[in-house]
Amino acid sequence: MALSPFIVHVEKKRGLSFGELMRDARCWLDRYEIEAISFKPVTSATTGVGFDIGFSSEDDARHFKQAFS
Repeated sequence: MALSPFIVHVEKKRGLSFGELMRDARCWLDRYEIEAISFKPVTSATTGVGFDIGFSSEDDARHFKQAFS
C-alpha cells in the first residue's frame, strides 16, 4: 500500500506573480535536491491562486513549508 504524500499548500503572495512563485519553488527544490511527488494548482474565492505540493518525506514537506508559507 502506498503512503499518502505530505501535502503543503502555498498561496500566491501579493506582488508576486504565479509564474514567479513557481520559479522560486522550482529553484528552491533544485537547490536542496528535493523532489516533489505531486503538484496541483488550486484556486479559491477566498485565498486566490496557489498550489498544493506533495512530498514523500515529512521533513522535506516541513522544510518547504518553512520557506514558502
